[in-house]
Amino acid sequence: MKVLPSGAVFFILITAVVLAAALAWLVAALYQRRMLALMRGGAAPEQTAIMDAAPQAQVAQAPAWNSAVTFASNQRASTRLMLSLGGISLLIALSQAWLALLFVYNDRDFSLNRILVLGAVYAWPMVLAWGLARRWSWLRILGNIALYMLLMLAVVMLRSTAAQTLLSVSGWLFSQAIIPVSITLLIGASGRIRAVAPYLLPPTLLLTASSVLTLQVMAQRVQDPTSWVISLANIFGAYPTLLLFVLGPWLIMAWPVVQLGKWLARAYRAKFFSDLNYLIAVYWLLILFASALPGMEGVGPWTFVQLLPWLWLPLLLLALRDQLKPPAGPPTLLVLRVFQRDAQVELLFDQVIERWRLTGNTVLIAGTDLLSRTLDPDDLFVYLNGALSERFIANPAQLTERIASFDWQPDPDGRYRINECYCFDSTWQSAVHALVEHSAVVLMDLRGFRPENKGCRFELGVLAAASHLRRVVVLYDQATDRAVAESDIKANINPVAAGRIHWLPADRMDSAMAGRTLAALFSTAN
Repeated sequence: MKVLPSGAVFFILITAVVLAAALAWLVAALYQRRMLALMRGGAAPEQTAIMDAAPQAQVAQAPAWNSAVTFASNQRASTRLMLSLGGISLLIALSQAWLALLFVYNDRDFSLNRILVLGAVYAWPMVLAWGLARRWSWLRILGNIALYMLLMLAVVMLRSTAAQTLLSVSGWLFSQAIIPVSITLLIGASGRIRAVAPYLLPPTLLLTASSVLTLQVMAQRVQDPTSWVISLANIFGAYPTLLLFVLGPWLIMAWPVVQLGKWLARAYRAKFFSDLNYLIAVYWLLILFASALPGMEGVGPWTFVQLLPWLWLPLLLLALRDQLKPPAGPPTLLVLRVFQRDAQVELLFDQVIERWRLTGNTVLIAGTDLLSRTLDPDDLFVYLNGALSERFIANPAQLTERIASFDWQPDPDGRYRINECYCFDSTWQSAVHALVEHSAVVLMDLRGFRPENKGCRFELGVLAAASHLRRVVVLYDQATDRAVAESDIKANINPVAAGRIHWLPADRMDSAMAGRTLAALFSTAN
């Protein structure tokens, strides 16, 4: 008997994915609850000191902003990234097609034309990579994958023989994508778990594999069980003993799993990969594995040579690092918003901030509304280690240390990271002062703003008094009480800053609106 037949391997994959998704829902909910508890946990020990230390006026010089960093350069950076991801995906797919024809289909006389057609079919994850880079909704990603497969259907039918019918070709194309797409949907379709599940997948794969391997070994000894297994069954019963063999290996794997999590966090901090690199790498690996798995019954382990093209990802991303690197002297953007409007803020982040990150830094006050967009492996494993409270600012020294630790350098894919300040209810105002001081431009989302939003009114006063800001772009909609907001600005306005506050109507945040918002941010006042 095979130690791991194809059914067992498939079970490991599916179980690990489902377990990662379930744990991600739980971890995301607990993380959010913990953050809210810390934010609302009452006055920090040094509340008076930190509030007294808050500057009353901003006198910092404007941060360096390279004149080469413009809206046009941002668009070029976006094009470079999309072309790079597309090129890497095509190379992976063509390599997979060659290996599949050579080792799986055992076709030694294949033509270049056949490699190109099969490679084009295998390249459908390129659409997924573009969707991840541009933060498309999963509905849009699925729609574009469907359109891509329809195009491939036309290509394959043009190249097919008379024996191949439209139904058979459609079924084959459907089979190429349905399992990989289903697996990726489980761990990424919900924005709530997208930032968590992919990082939990490697540990759940290790744990699931250890359980299945143990059960496979025990199954081979079922006709001649050892005495200690019989003793366990007599003491605890059959089902508890079976459960012991399922979960027992997890105790052995606990140390490697913890070390793997720590390694991921360290590698992320060291910029070995970015959040986008990691997501695309995980999804491509899952897709290649799921695509190779059906061949296991026919050719055995040779089917997994189709995983080798995955290596193009780290190799080419490393080779393209200089080409993707943005111009020096990036501007720093401070993002302020009305809290408790999660859906609108998430869409703003997807449409505007993700594109801004290609050529500029971003700072903000951490909140649960952007948890699914800003949570990274470092944050995740800090929380799992029970050290999230250490991220919260409780005194002036910690505020200084936190800002000094900000990461201002681009990732390997050319995108800048989000820098956040975790604050108690009693310390966020000092953090706002400090973040304004270190920013060149501000995007303030005042959609839905009402007079009772006292936090936003405080922020408006700080922005109005800041003389060094190049631009403050304020988004508003029909629900915004603009009269109150303008009154708060007028009461605190610094004459030097007059004319730098730009109001932009944004009742609907679509692609056109996102473009106008970005253009306004890059259009600094003279």
